[in-house]
Amino acid sequence: MQNSILLVLILLSAQSLLAQGRLYTGITEPIAQAHIGMTVPGIIDSIWVREGNFVRQGDTLLNLSKAEEEIVVQMRYLAMQDQAELQAAVAKKEAAQKDYVALENLHKHSSSVSEAQLWEKKRDFLVAQAEWEKAMLNKSQDSLEYATSQAQLAHRYMLAPFDGEIVSITKNRAESVNALEAFVEIADVRTCRLTAYLSVSQAKKIKKDQKIRLQLGGDKKTRTRHGVVEFISPVVDKASLLRTVKVVFDNSDGSIEPGVSGNIITK
Repeated sequence: MQNSILLVLILLSAQSLLAQGRLYTGITEPIAQAHIGMTVPGIIDSIWVREGNFVRQGDTLLNLSKAEEEIVVQMRYLAMQDQAELQAAVAKKEAAQKDYVALENLHKHSSSVSEAQLWEKKRDFLVAQAEWEKAMLNKSQDSLEYATSQAQLAHRYMLAPFDGEIVSITKNRAESVNALEAFVEIADVRTCRLTAYLSVSQAKKIKKDQKIRLQLGGDKKTRTRHGVVEFISPVVDKASLLRTVKVVFDNSDGSIEPGVSGNIITK
């Protein structure tokens, strides 16, 4: 939509702008803007913010119903904390090892212990050791399953991907959402970007990271700002013979509404 508006502006004013050789019209946008949704389907349980709220990265915006996931997390946690099987396996292994070592020493210095008796104790020790290794593996699996259940629960929450203002929420509490269905828009308008298209000759005069003057609309007034060149396209558009230039500028006072047009002022 913004690109279409921009092309119309360029076509309407191309002759006058090129004649002046110093004003190039573009469209402003927030430096960070996103339409976001959930990675899993579900029913919206709680919405923690309202449109217009400013949020920080990582803040919780809303959550889906999560009772089942919370139960699974608790079950996995209890299983992970349960050390009874492992403790029993450790005790059995240590006892079997102690018996085997004692009988082995006796076998070395006495003929009262047969090879069959020694092998029986060794077998008991090897079985106990295998049971201990299995218990250790089970405990590792319990930890992984607990971590997995926590990750699944985390998918029921929507977190702010960056600092910004909530622009719109198009779903209500108790409504269902599909996976990857975008229904929340967030934007950080404190820093904005102006994208314009310059002639090849003028673009060559501009360097990346260079400070440049901008003429911007906002509050029904035209304002002059200084921005920093963020990007200069290395290629020329075949249709217009213009190069894309992006300039970042400060808008911490909120006086520029992203979406309004503006001009890059070149020398």
